[in-house]
Amino acid sequence: MVGCGMLVASLIAMSCSKEQTEIQPSSNQLKAGGSVYICFDDGPTSNSTTLVSKLKSAGITATFFIWGNRIAANSTGFSAIKSAGYSIQNHSYTHSHMTSWSYSQVYNDFNQCNSAITAKGCPKPYKARLPYLESNATIQSACSALGLSIVSPTVDTKDWNGASTAQIVSACNNLQAGGNTLMHDGYTTTDNAISQIVTNLKAKGFSFAKY
Repeated sequence: MVGCGMLVASLIAMSCSKEQTEIQPSSNQLKAGGSVYICFDDGPTSNSTTLVSKLKSAGITATFFIWGNRIAANSTGFSAIKSAGYSIQNHSYTHSHMTSWSYSQVYNDFNQCNSAITAKGCPKPYKARLPYLESNATIQSACSALGLSIVSPTVDTKDWNGASTAQIVSACNNLQAGGNTLMHDGYTTTDNAISQIVTNLKAKGFSFAKY
């Protein structure tokens, strides 16, 4: 009887061990998951079509914070962004330092960017990235009056400051769920980072959203 008891206990232990193995979550399930926002400032540029092509190849969506007075000179790039279905939001019309500006100056500048975007058949923006990330109560009030919610980056890739492709990729590895990148439309280093950024973030279980 003792021998049978030991055998039964052994079989139960083996069964429990198998069950625990079967219900163990996969490595992807153990990741943080959630959505992240891949964002680009300062477009459209002559680089926009290349960047859009990279994003399409990676199979993700993105958000472009548009510099309003660049639209006319880069209509092909703007059309590429629009046709791809990416979110087009407000990065001001003149991309100026605004902290010394009056309320009306700030309001008019962001409103002019809205008008330039909607004139191209796009929905009115409801998000804004501030030029140089400079903010004060006047800027915040003017954006609020225009229905623009300010989006501050959670990860600055420093592509604007000469970061290499590897450094841009490394910075994006710090994204957390709900976070967004500060990248720019116009740098080859950024274009070349897209594929690896997406691969790394997907491996962490993240999905990609747009504003």
